Amino acid sequence: MNKFIKITDINNYDENILQFLMKELIKGKIIIVGTDTVYGISGNALDVDVVKKIYEIKKRDFSKPISICLKDTNEIEKYAYVNDLAKKIIDNFLPGPLTIILKKKDIIPDIVAKEYIGIRVPDVKFTRDLCTVPLTTTSANISGNKEAYRVEDIDKEVIKKVDYVVDIGECKYKKPSTVIKIENNNIKLVREGIIKFDDILDII
Repeated sequence: MNKFIKITDINNYDENILQFLMKELIKGKIIIVGTDTVYGISGNALDVDVVKKIYEIKKRDFSKPISICLKDTNEIEKYAYVNDLAKKIIDNFLPGPLTIILKKKDIIPDIVAKEYIGIRVPDVKFTRDLCTVPLTTTSANISGNKEAYRVEDIDKEVIKKVDYVVDIGECKYKKPSTVIKIENNNIKLVREGIIKFDDILDII
């Protein structure tokens, strides 16, 4: 398989390509793949060695947590604690361009996040289908640099250090996700992106 893999239709794709990449991710390979918001570096978030490599590729400070990507909203409770407030937000906004930060369960290694974990369920079927395990979903850039919305925008230094680059075309929203944190029954805006914070408050 070539390093660069093109997916021409993110809703109707070659199952063989999906199966190949899923197996490679389980083996500890690291890929770049598009989401609904930006291109991200994905690897098995439960594999400490893989996560360490991703920090090194990004030149990211190990004290900064990394979010994870899941196949389905039903999986969130495997990896984080979900109260009624969080459930209402999840039911209304995911899959979609939202990162919800929740108190993590011990199954998530501390190298990924210490106490709270950011979780994404992107609105891209192909990317979700890759998640047989939780995948890292940190942006495909050197830490602090601009996010990439197309493969052509990804830093060549980052591309050289990953195993595969999956080109799904230009990301749907071309803007980072909105990030919120749920702590007990309080909601905090960390970053406003696609989804307006007021729209979240209206729902709850």
